[in-house]
Amino acid sequence: MYKNKFVALIFAVIFLSNSITFAQSEDDFPEVEEPFQDPTASAEDYPETDRPFSRNTHSTTINHTDERGNENISEPEEIPPEEIPVETPIEQPVENPTPQVEEGDGLEFLLYNENGVQAFAVIAAHEQYKLRPILANYQIKGRATVSKTAADLNDIATINAGYFSADGSLIGITKIDGEIVSTDYFNRSAIGINADGSTIFGRVQYSGKIILHGEEIEINGVNVERGVNTLIVYNNKFAQTTGTNDFGVEIIEESGIITDIQRGHGNNKIPANGHVISAHGNSAGFFADVRIGDEIIFAENLYSEDADFNSAIHILGAGPRLVQDGRVSVTATEENFPADIRIGRAPRSAVGVTKYGDYIFAVVDGRQSHSRGCPLEEWADNILCFRRTPDGIQLWRQNRNNRKQNERAWLP
Repeated sequence: MYKNKFVALIFAVIFLSNSITFAQSEDDFPEVEEPFQDPTASAEDYPETDRPFSRNTHSTTINHTDERGNENISEPEEIPPEEIPVETPIEQPVENPTPQVEEGDGLEFLLYNENGVQAFAVIAAHEQYKLRPILANYQIKGRATVSKTAADLNDIATINAGYFSADGSLIGITKIDGEIVSTDYFNRSAIGINADGSTIFGRVQYSGKIILHGEEIEINGVNVERGVNTLIVYNNKFAQTTGTNDFGVEIIEESGIITDIQRGHGNNKIPANGHVISAHGNSAGFFADVRIGDEIIFAENLYSEDADFNSAIHILGAGPRLVQDGRVSVTATEENFPADIRIGRAPRSAVGVTKYGDYIFAVVDGRQSHSRGCPLEEWADNILCFRRTPDGIQLWRQNRNNRKQNERAWLP
């Protein structure tokens, strides 16, 4: 009756602190992050039984609303490597989980539990729910589990939504409520959410510059670590202070006007309605003649061959893409993901949009006694088998058999 067909992108994701959620509220949420490793590493460098992983801090959510919500959505995540203790195995769930909402609320819960792999999915009607990113602890620095983040939100569903470093810093372009809150050096997949609730997908890159006294200088990043001879912009989504050392200059700007200048003194407080422009080395020299009261202009652009990300009010960068136009289409190699993400079984999460604009959240447990996780291609194939049915909860196996018998029925 109501077959779901994926027409947008689905991305691989990482588990824990960054998330995506469906919520019964009309508020807006925060954001996401990602992992790191040597892209040149091979599968032998990361044996399947001994791959490290790390925990996330941020999320994406879907909120319950009376308005007609998003038409598209997408974005999964992967788990980055990091030495941490093995988690205590979770009890095996019952075959059919009980929905936490009443029938008719536009939600369906699905389960797959076979061959040592346990996965769950939630499908939400776009007329009743909306999607938004959220930051763990409402700032980039620091980490929290998905369960802790979701506990503060009254959400229906929350999953991991991005990559991050050990201190919680985001790895991936992120935009919340119209403001860029994180950038990345890679050209990787992202989801954009427009003001009308529609969504866009594609690979996106950031470029920015500061204009002062008629001259301009390139912005090397937003809310990331300041390196040698670089210029980084910090806003209040990052933390209370910049966390920088004393070897540079920091310009405090509020409402487009320079209000303070700190030379040789780092880790300055970030204003609530402004930015700290932190420059080192050659970049610091650009501000030799700056004065308090000077006007400063920010010019930012998000470039993509796939969609107009500049118009999106929220953006969540993760990747790689898993599915496009109802077909498995994994882009981990093209997006330069390291071997620990590209290769082998791992816990993963994903977000997608159906032909009818409904959202799907999917997660698979991994590195546990009850579930060993999935390689990217297998996870992409599994996601295509989660579909909405008139009966509500539906087992993955039946969906897969139906799809294998009539592949054409699942394609646009």
